[in-house]
Amino acid sequence: MDQAAARTTLSSYRKRPKGPFHSQSPYPPRARLVVPAIIASEYAVSSFRKRILSATAVALSVGLLATGCSNLAPSTEAAADGTVVVVVPELSTQLSFDTSYAITASYFDTSLALNATLIRKPYIESDQAGTTEQDLYNFEGVLAEDYTVSDDGLTYTFNLREGIMSEMGNELTSEDVVWSYQRKFGAATSIVPYVTAPAIVSADQFVATDKYTVTVTVEKPAYGFTLLSTMADITGDIYDSTYLKENATDADPWATEFTSGRYDFGFGAYTVESVDPGSEMVLVANENYALGTPEITRIIQRVVPDAGNRAQALKNGDADVALGLLAADLNELESDDSVLVPEKARNGYLVFSLNTKLAPFDDLAVRKAFTSAIDYDQIMSEVYQGRAVKKNTMLSTDAPGYDGTGLPDWEYDPEATKAALEAAGYTENVPVTISVSNENQSISDLAVSIKSSALAAGFDVTVEALPATQMQEKAAGGQVQATIGNGEAISLTPSYQLQLLTTPGSSSNYAQWDSPTFQALVAAGDAIADPLSEEGGKAWNAAEKYWLTEEVPHIFLGQTGSDSAVASTLDGWTWRTDHAVDLSVMTQD
Repeated sequence: MDQAAARTTLSSYRKRPKGPFHSQSPYPPRARLVVPAIIASEYAVSSFRKRILSATAVALSVGLLATGCSNLAPSTEAAADGTVVVVVPELSTQLSFDTSYAITASYFDTSLALNATLIRKPYIESDQAGTTEQDLYNFEGVLAEDYTVSDDGLTYTFNLREGIMSEMGNELTSEDVVWSYQRKFGAATSIVPYVTAPAIVSADQFVATDKYTVTVTVEKPAYGFTLLSTMADITGDIYDSTYLKENATDADPWATEFTSGRYDFGFGAYTVESVDPGSEMVLVANENYALGTPEITRIIQRVVPDAGNRAQALKNGDADVALGLLAADLNELESDDSVLVPEKARNGYLVFSLNTKLAPFDDLAVRKAFTSAIDYDQIMSEVYQGRAVKKNTMLSTDAPGYDGTGLPDWEYDPEATKAALEAAGYTENVPVTISVSNENQSISDLAVSIKSSALAAGFDVTVEALPATQMQEKAAGGQVQATIGNGEAISLTPSYQLQLLTTPGSSSNYAQWDSPTFQALVAAGDAIADPLSEEGGKAWNAAEKYWLTEEVPHIFLGQTGSDSAVASTLDGWTWRTDHAVDLSVMTQD
């Protein structure tokens, strides 16, 4: 089936507003490629840690990049017809929200390539040539041919495409859909129940009425938008239940341990050909993909730990896509005609999570005091070098019905911070440890910035850099005082956004915050028939204001631009709510 022919809009929720900005591997290994020490070293840092590299080292690095004598491909490979080389900080090993996971720079990209959902948000032209963006308020079929909605707005009927085969040769049926959601709600490691409520609160809402038909029933018509939005993203991935049930055990009833480090259980546009752990992963096009074989037929993900070297690989033609780039590198690449740097800002956020169960942030006065201990302008101008804007809130300001009344607009004021601390009984500098992932250089630099500004405001900050998996495990377990992260709400419905970081018991609730008052305010918004109406906007505003102004378990810092770039020979870079580059819809000159 031709992909263009499959792009028929299924449902329009609302007119789209304009955005605010113009383990042991089961796969055969390839020959292991060694990254020279000079390539693997970290030198791409911001003004807080100047790039210091000797002329000899620079020459060696450039020479290695040019000749391909590293973990980078020769430029001829990057330019090969149908083949795309993607340079990443590290490979992803967990690809679903049902298992214990670690979000890496390539997490959503890899998951998107290997898995598929019943529906998706369609791509439409963006303001920047060579790019597309998701239409956030419409949905089109992927594994589903179409769907209908009952007159009362409570029951959604999805009609599956017939003849869609998994990598293991099993045909997609309604049982795959039902079992996938049973796994999402049955696996102890799953975070799906925390992020799909109130639209989906139980797998029992999914019923297989025949081999190719599934119905989903929601409690209220107002939940329809959140239902469709979450089903169109990673939380809605459908798996080959025949294959996974064959490999489930009493100790692993949902095959979550079995799928850890595996990539062969989805219905995505690509399958994994080989993996060299920690070095390289090769994906090839799935000829049985529901929307047809992608034009880009081979994706080579290569690990290049240093952001500066990833940018250089793209500039030299040794790579076609670079993920996890620094602002300084993106600013430099903008002047290169051979590279496309996306202009449209991410829907993402920079957030400082304060553990409300550990001192000192178990004290509300300290949490509020820290809001003025951060030099927001310095972060935007120096760490992100103009590729981020200050934004102290979570909800999308351009969404229909949005109400921003009374929301925070924090400013750096060290004297006010010290006065607030003294009034709360803190007469000496307050020690704080900020834990961050060492994979993300920008976040590390941001933490250094906060360390500097907070010292003048009465806080002694220590920055603890940890491997991504370890940091997330500690943060989810409530073992860190504070952490900084960047991410995005992949479903831009107010209910989803407000609960993404705040649901009690969720592994994404790094603040360990549990507020019945806040949950009641969100529930009041959920009760409104149209979540994007003016009435809905006022309800969501009340919840967000209580969360961020009165209780302050999180301090939102800003909204960032994209940290990926692609060769200008690739057309159709995708702006997505999950920040993935969807190579399955891109074309190659």
